[in-house]
Amino acid sequence: MSRPCFITGMGAISSLGNDVDTLFACLLDGKSGVRAYPEWSQHRGLRCHLGAPVSDYDVSALPRTVRRSMSRMSEMATLATLQALAQAGLQPGADLNRPRTLLALGSTTGSPATLETYFKKLFERGGPEGQLSTSFFKVMNHSVAANVAAGLAFNGAVISPSSACSTSSQAMILGWELISAGVYDRVIAGGADELHYTSAAIFDIVHAASTGFNNRPNESPRPFDAQRDGLVVSEGAGVVVLESEESMSARGVRPLARLVSGDYSCDGTHMSQSNAAAMAQVMRAALRRGGVAPSDVGYVNAHATGTLQGDSEEAAAIAEVFGADIPVSSIKGHLGHSLAACGALEAIVSIRMMAEGVLIPTRNLKTVDPSLAKVQFFSVARKTETQMVLSNNFAFGGMSTSLLLARPNVA
Repeated sequence: MSRPCFITGMGAISSLGNDVDTLFACLLDGKSGVRAYPEWSQHRGLRCHLGAPVSDYDVSALPRTVRRSMSRMSEMATLATLQALAQAGLQPGADLNRPRTLLALGSTTGSPATLETYFKKLFERGGPEGQLSTSFFKVMNHSVAANVAAGLAFNGAVISPSSACSTSSQAMILGWELISAGVYDRVIAGGADELHYTSAAIFDIVHAASTGFNNRPNESPRPFDAQRDGLVVSEGAGVVVLESEESMSARGVRPLARLVSGDYSCDGTHMSQSNAAAMAQVMRAALRRGGVAPSDVGYVNAHATGTLQGDSEEAAAIAEVFGADIPVSSIKGHLGHSLAACGALEAIVSIRMMAEGVLIPTRNLKTVDPSLAKVQFFSVARKTETQMVLSNNFAFGGMSTSLLLARPNVA
């Protein structure tokens, strides 16, 4: 018999605030984290000049000896992790350093800013002369997980999933699987990425980045909108503490939500083209694994980044699985696309929506694209009493994830 899995702590660093409360308040206010980067015009061939940065954050609580090997993404991940632990009533050290605790954190790549600096100096000097000894610790693919572990003085099990936009949702699903199976009692799961023009360039090259709103940053991205023209890259970190019922009860902690189930898959058909059939398949698998009927789900938090094909395929998949009456929105119109952080951040926001009894609308959705499959898109906040929500994330390479989240008292 599988064990239930609960969320007891949440931490967020985002383009709309450096804690969960601030992030949620800004989303309710309909604010945008997107700004223009006119200086990106110096990069030949880069047409997108928009990004959603995180505002200044305080790293003074982290010892300098720890910070030396941290890039921006590792700093953000560590701060978000400390927030989540604090809410869960856990302290770094004896509370965490136990055999049945797992740290599962990832990023899309190592720090792109450090990679640029490293290779620029390498080419200019014709060799490694003058390189900082800490550079590799900022660019290795498990940089976020390793640096957070160092920041927490954590000496338990660590894994580092890396699947771009589905990274942190994969980490959460894996945590649910391992807790349900009785392998671990606690999993700290999430992801982080930092904003850099090369990330925008990757999407621009495949015509997936927003290019028509460089002078109107607050109007893009536009998920599901008839005028959508691509995504806007952002940055941040999202981390949750997952616990078994036994672990949570032994500490006298009340849960924030239940992670009912999840599923991840790869359709293996195309590296960049979204696939409605694969999206529908992973949503159905998440429902099946959780023993949940489509009618039990009251809202879908869509991955919807504002790309033409991605939004269209996801809308078709949601309509196929849930029908035309399911409310659907995306918070990427507010936040931009935070890559490895987005799954955990969107799960956190979905949990807060259930707790607060409100569904946050899609920002910049002025006119729903009439070609989209029919579901309940909305651009004004809605009251809700839903007990369960589904959150989607999809990534290049055909990576698909769906998470089922419920109020803590839902069996």
